[in-house]
Amino acid sequence: MVKVAGGQFGAWFEAGLYSKARAEWAESAQRNQRAVELFTAEDGRTYDGVNPAAWNLGIAATALGDWATARRAWSAYGVEGISEGSEPIDGDYGLTPIRLNPDRPSLVHQVPMAIGDTEVVWCWRRSPAHAVISSVPLPDSGHRFRDVVLHDGEPKGRRRRGDHEVAVFDELALLNESGLQTWQAQVLGAGPDDLAALVDLAGPKDLGVDDWSGIRLMCSDCSHGMPDDSHDHEPASNDAVRLGLAGSEADLRACLDSWLADRPHVTLAELTFLW
Repeated sequence: MVKVAGGQFGAWFEAGLYSKARAEWAESAQRNQRAVELFTAEDGRTYDGVNPAAWNLGIAATALGDWATARRAWSAYGVEGISEGSEPIDGDYGLTPIRLNPDRPSLVHQVPMAIGDTEVVWCWRRSPAHAVISSVPLPDSGHRFRDVVLHDGEPKGRRRRGDHEVAVFDELALLNESGLQTWQAQVLGAGPDDLAALVDLAGPKDLGVDDWSGIRLMCSDCSHGMPDDSHDHEPASNDAVRLGLAGSEADLRACLDSWLADRPHVTLAELTFLW
């Protein structure tokens, strides 16, 4: 008879991990719930006092929209500031980069996402396991501005935000599609202050603006680590500033017209619907 590390807890935890890898969320929730119930003081010493099954239970419950279970799971893991109840968790966990359509599996038996190309985008993290996309993703990613994604909790690389490094998390599932249209604009004569003003103008209107001019196509090793300036990844080059925009055509044109009204030095050369 093969002895499973961690006894009964270990067996149920591994079973829940397998279901997580297969994106079988109801089964993963059931198995991780059982592992949480079987977690002993000895298991706690093995895992530095935290229950990893509680974390995976929180992920599975978030995928299922079972917020009562998700709240209990995060509390069991030790996440502070989450009260009991059944309402959706919608906290402010800061901006974080998330890898859409991960190109490397993080779990044995993991089913890869087949929505589109891999892309790391910035997101508003609303709970320990889900976030809203704040960037305007490229159409090839199969994602849109304000899509809601489920993400894992293990860091898979680092990115710099201001003076700080932040962890990159891998997407596990696309939970909700925003349906917002994605556009591309070419503008001439716009400087950093002009683009910042456009972002400030678009934000309150729930429109997306992203500077696609400097997108860096990275090798997988750099994407999963901390990008190294000494390792050459040429940004997309264009004489014009290339913007990714999200929203309806009417709303975007009204926003752009307002932005251009007092900027005679800036020209909108093109506005193209992508998808």
